[in-house]
Amino acid sequence: MKIFTVKEIIEYAIKIENESFQFYTRASQKIEAGDVKDLLVKLSSEEIDHQNRLKELLDEEKVAADTLLKEMEVDTSIMNKVVQTSVIPEDPTALEVLKVALEREKNTELTYSMLMTLSYISDDIVNVFDELRLQEIGHARKISLRIDAIS
Repeated sequence: MKIFTVKEIIEYAIKIENESFQFYTRASQKIEAGDVKDLLVKLSSEEIDHQNRLKELLDEEKVAADTLLKEMEVDTSIMNKVVQTSVIPEDPTALEVLKVALEREKNTELTYSMLMTLSYISDDIVNVFDELRLQEIGHARKISLRIDAIS
């Protein structure tokens, strides 16, 4: 458990999305052209959209300054899993990359689910976290379908 302000929680979510963007960008550069590369590029782009959605929450016109400064205790065990993305091997197979991506998406969804339950989180923030949680589920589904297709 660790104490975070609401602002720090949002900044952490931005960090998760930025690391996902970097992962998908690096992974797409290591995979040859095809369906998997196309999926990785698309997911990379969607992670930028997620970051922008979260950054809007730091605008004090959307979320009151006093709300952003409220502190609460957060279980960081799930959060720590997400950011630890495995290093992409030098010559990865598409299947190796997709398995890491699937784990990352599932852990990110779990993180958003947990963050939605915190006290002092406004409805606006909960709604954004829920939207992103659902998008992570969609990403995981797309990745799972691609894994099934190449396995």
